[in-house]
Amino acid sequence: MLIKIRDSDEPGSILGAIFNFFPADSDLKWNILIGLEAALAVLVSSYLAIAFGIPEAGLASIALASAAIVPRVNQIQRLNRDRIWELGHDGWSANSKSIVSGTTLFIAMVIAYTILASLTDRSVLVEHFRFIVGPEVYDNPQLSPERFSHGMTFMVTNFFVLIVFFILAFVYRGLGTSLALGWNAGVWSVSIVLMVKSGMAVSESSAALPFIAIAAVSPHIILEGMAYLSGSLAAIFLSRGITLYKMSDPRLLQVVNAVSVLVFVSIGLVVLAALVEDQWAPFILRLL
Repeated sequence: MLIKIRDSDEPGSILGAIFNFFPADSDLKWNILIGLEAALAVLVSSYLAIAFGIPEAGLASIALASAAIVPRVNQIQRLNRDRIWELGHDGWSANSKSIVSGTTLFIAMVIAYTILASLTDRSVLVEHFRFIVGPEVYDNPQLSPERFSHGMTFMVTNFFVLIVFFILAFVYRGLGTSLALGWNAGVWSVSIVLMVKSGMAVSESSAALPFIAIAAVSPHIILEGMAYLSGSLAAIFLSRGITLYKMSDPRLLQVVNAVSVLVFVSIGLVVLAALVEDQWAPFILRLL
């Protein structure tokens, strides 16, 4: 099935075309390849945006990197559909595999933006990415337990973000989902790196700070990414379902059921992410 999709789809970029030459006869190999492609898309997009002197190059890099992974997001949802309709997999199994693939894209983009931000001078980083982070990060960039001890506030904000990404994915489908992944990867990576760099300048345990920061923030970042991905996939399935099937078609009911499950999963992940952010992150950061 992977080979069939790879042969029939336009890769969308030279990066996708190159990675299509590598064998991917299993889900694991394919996930590794699309993860590497997403990471490289971030690095290449960022380099080009900066090299061309584009104002606020960070925004351009997110847009370009997100656009580059649209074909892979479309492949993920096509694989989901084929697993259910052609191979007879149950919805939970098919959706779980799709979430894993989408989360792979997200984690790869987070890692790429983290590497990029870590190797960039703080002033240059601020210049290119000021638009995605509020003044509280630039004016008071401290990685402290108090910054993450606002569970209910985070939960409400994340529900709003989930609704926004659901609408974007419903309207723009793969592009909306890709933007959700790219935007959150860029925002979180740059924000955390800025905080770590500021903390290392004043902390006595500066060598351990990056590792403590990763341990503190990565669980809820991944959970949030999975929540937005689940909601976005639900929106894509609903968007396609109501345009492909009539109201009397039993397949539409199946689509609605799958969408309902994904929405429920996304809501649960938002709640879990907020709880982890409220409890786990401050606990780890108190070790500083």
